[in-house]
Amino acid sequence: MKALLCSGLIALVLVGCGGGSGLDCSASVNACNAAPVADAGGQQNVLVGTTVTLDGGKSSDADGNPLTYSWSVVSAPPGAKAILSTATSKAATFIPDTAGIYLVGLTVNDGKVSSPVAVATINASNTNLSLAQTSYADGGSIPLRQAATGVGGSNLSTPLSIGNVPTATKRFAIVMDDETGLCQTGLGACRHWGVFNIPVAKILITEGENLLLQSGVVYGSNYTGSVGYLGPNSASGHTYKLTVYALSADAPFVTGVPEYNRARFEVDFKPYILGKATLTGVYP
Repeated sequence: MKALLCSGLIALVLVGCGGGSGLDCSASVNACNAAPVADAGGQQNVLVGTTVTLDGGKSSDADGNPLTYSWSVVSAPPGAKAILSTATSKAATFIPDTAGIYLVGLTVNDGKVSSPVAVATINASNTNLSLAQTSYADGGSIPLRQAATGVGGSNLSTPLSIGNVPTATKRFAIVMDDETGLCQTGLGACRHWGVFNIPVAKILITEGENLLLQSGVVYGSNYTGSVGYLGPNSASGHTYKLTVYALSADAPFVTGVPEYNRARFEVDFKPYILGKATLTGVYP
C-alpha cells in the first residue's frame, strides 16, 4: 500500500513538472517553458554589392511568448567585411563585398531561454553576364526595324549573344521596359518584352527569333496587353532597357502569361538571380 502511494505521488510530481515531456520546469527557467525555434530563412544567391535581407519572421515559440532576435555572421569569405544592420530586429540586412559563401546565424529568445542557432546561407557572386549583339551599341539608337509597326518598324526583337554565364545557371529570362515619359520608373515601367524559362544552352538569339520553339519558354504580356515583343513605339526620344537574367536551378518555373517589368521581376526572383546584364537603347 505504501509502495502504491509513493508511486502515485511520484507520478503527480512528474505530471506537475512536465516529467518526460522534454520541457524544462526548473525554477531558473520558470514553469514548463518550451524553448523557441529560430528560422533564419533559406539559401539566397545574390550579386556582390547588392543588399541582402535576412528574415527571421518564421521563428516561433510554442508557448506564444514574444521573441527577441540576435543575428551574427558565423563565417564569411576571407577579407570580407560583412556588417549586419539591425542585428537585433526580426529582419537584418548586409551587403556582401566579396564573392563566396556567407553563413549568418540567428538566435531567438522568449524571455526565458534562447533557441539553438539557425543558419542562413548566402552565396554571393561577382560574375555578371555579358551581352553582345550587332544591331546597336549599349546606349545607342535602336534601329527602325526593331521598332513597333505603329511607328513604321518591323517589330523584330533584339539579337543577343550571352557570355560569362555563372556556372550554376539553369535558365535565362529577358525583360525589356521603358521608364520614360508617361511610363513610370521602377515598378511602374511599361513592359515591352518578357521571355522566361530560356534553357541555359540558348546563348545566341537571332533578330526576331521565335523563342517559343525552345522547350518550356513562355512569353509575357507587354503594356498594351498583347503577348510577346513590342518594339519601341514612341515618336519622342524614349530610353529602353533590356536585361538578361541568369537564374539558379531552384528558381520557380514561370507559367501562364506573366506581367513582369524589370523591377517587378527582380523583386520576385531576387533569391535566384546569379547574374544579369542590361542593354540600353534610345528610340528614335
